[in-house]
Amino acid sequence: MHYLIASYLFQNKSCPLPGLGTLSISAGKAEADFLNTVIKAPSPRIIFEAKEDDPNNLLEYIAEKTRRSVAQTTDSLQQFCNNLKTATKANQPAALNGVGNFFIDSSGKINFKSAQLPAAFLQSVKAIRVIHPEAEHQILVGDKETTNTVMNEYFNEASVKKSRWWIWAIVLGIAALIAILLYLNNYAGLLSMSGNAMPIQ
Repeated sequence: MHYLIASYLFQNKSCPLPGLGTLSISAGKAEADFLNTVIKAPSPRIIFEAKEDDPNNLLEYIAEKTRRSVAQTTDSLQQFCNNLKTATKANQPAALNGVGNFFIDSSGKINFKSAQLPAAFLQSVKAIRVIHPEAEHQILVGDKETTNTVMNEYFNEASVKKSRWWIWAIVLGIAALIAILLYLNNYAGLLSMSGNAMPIQ
């Protein structure tokens, strides 16, 4: 019965247990680990609720697997759930193999602790980021949404504008050099026109 209930739960994501409540699987979220280039598998949790769902599908599933009548299966499942409930109330182990354990919480209600899923079910997936430079895609810059094409054009224009400052520096440097040469040329010419003040003997 343990295997059949676990099998039904993992296939249908929900399993009613007559007289106890309902177990359901809450899917976790996958996590991206860019540093190690992997995506970690989502870690699902099994949740127990005291409300009971219709067990007809579960009864038909068990009857089909065990090749027994639905009436016989109903009695077996009811007995199994009663045993779990009795063990829980007596603070004895009430395990559902491969799924988890039932227990009485501090408020006196039946609760459930999910079993750790085998690592084989939670293997990471290799995720190498592929970049297509020619493909256009949406990106978020600050709080503004734009595309990679627009941003590439923006940075190319900015680099072109920045690269022209040295032309003006060279032009100004040459003009300053010409001004200095002209000044020195004129000053040297004035000195030569005035002649030497020392008398020749």
